[in-house]
Amino acid sequence: MSSERGSRGDLFGRGMIYVVVWSMQMVVATVVSPVLAHVLPVAAFGSLAAAIALYQLLLIVIVFGLDQALAVQRVEDVDDDQRARGLVAAGLVASIVVTGLAAATSSWWGPALGFTSQHLLLLTLGWTLPGSAVLLVLSLLQAEDRLRRFSVVSLISTVGSQLVGIALLFIVGRTAETYAIGGVVGQCTALAVGLFWVRPRLRGLLDLDSVKRALQLGMPLVLTSLAEYVLTAGDRFLIQRWLGAVQVARYQVAFTVGNVVTLLLTFTNRAWLPRLKSIVDPDERWKVIGASRDGVYVLAGWAAFGITIAAPALLRVFAPESYGLDTLLAVVAVVGLGALPVAASVASGQQLVTIRWSSPLAWGAAAAVAVKVVATVGLLPIWGIDGAAVGTLLALLAQAIVLRFAVARRHGVAHSRPRVLVFIGLVVVGSLGSVWLPQSLTWNIVRFSVAAVCVVPFWLSLRRLQRG
Repeated sequence: MSSERGSRGDLFGRGMIYVVVWSMQMVVATVVSPVLAHVLPVAAFGSLAAAIALYQLLLIVIVFGLDQALAVQRVEDVDDDQRARGLVAAGLVASIVVTGLAAATSSWWGPALGFTSQHLLLLTLGWTLPGSAVLLVLSLLQAEDRLRRFSVVSLISTVGSQLVGIALLFIVGRTAETYAIGGVVGQCTALAVGLFWVRPRLRGLLDLDSVKRALQLGMPLVLTSLAEYVLTAGDRFLIQRWLGAVQVARYQVAFTVGNVVTLLLTFTNRAWLPRLKSIVDPDERWKVIGASRDGVYVLAGWAAFGITIAAPALLRVFAPESYGLDTLLAVVAVVGLGALPVAASVASGQQLVTIRWSSPLAWGAAAAVAVKVVATVGLLPIWGIDGAAVGTLLALLAQAIVLRFAVARRHGVAHSRPRVLVFIGLVVVGSLGSVWLPQSLTWNIVRFSVAAVCVVPFWLSLRRLQRG
């Protein structure tokens, strides 16, 4: 296996370890979701889903993209960590200011978003402040390739928060507010450990040149992250406002199942960025990214098809029959296929960030949001939550197209191999076609068995990629 940092073997080798650690928050949330769905009343679960969506939104805007900018800065500075640690301090101050403003005005904007519990709203903000700071800490630890410390902070933040929240549900009371307290405890503990290891440089607050340069790279990334939020979480507010908390809960269950692969790709972007930045020549880097993107297409395709075909069984693990599970397969399939355009966008975004040209990311984000809003507003009244899923897929396709054209202007088009494109077509047909298959016990067993078989070609493909 190639050990050169930034090579394809490295990305799918040690780089995948970082992907796994980043994705633990998704894995744990996926495991915890059915517990919450069974323990909490449907309306309370829907309110908690909206609170988590709010947390994701604030996490994006609070640090102004400094988390990714400081990772790029740390790799560029090689043996000097002063500027990167200064950016951690700047991000901490930004987190405190923005969260404080949000808390002070929560009684105004909270009801407008459909929140009826002020306590849940304030607990969500108390979860957000240390969570955003932890994100800065993790970015620096990853850029320095300190895997053990990175893993400890990440696991406390994700696994620890969820375990405390679940424990409190059974000990204190089965409410959304009780579960949210676990997030506050876990994130604060992770932050304390992370700050001890990272030691933010407070004098970095006076290094205005570094902060300005980081914001120039980071602010377009904020817009991109906001677009991702609108595409994957923002429609919870629309559904809650128009269709009610029960439909939010149903959509959340189906989206959680279908969005697993897309989340993994998001973590791949975070995990690989510092390693790709280590490749000095931009043209050579783009070749590596293009080849790796094809590998991701194959892995994402097998995973998306496997999850979609097994959806009837997976949904019954995640929620009781009262959620109307038989009618959620289309949401799972459409959301799952969104992983393919996301893979394309992630590859283009990696190249743009590493050359510090992030403005096209903002344009791609704007295009995606415009398509999402128009499609969701138009389709939600007609198709219900299925329309929200279709709107997400169309928006992801628009974003991928914009970013592809941007990268092609500087480095040419990294064409995918024909056999990879054929494979993508088969995945799309198979995933959508599986929605119409029967859902009897026998058929569900057959479907799950086919999904289990998909693990074999997925694993073989990953091993080939790890060998470079």
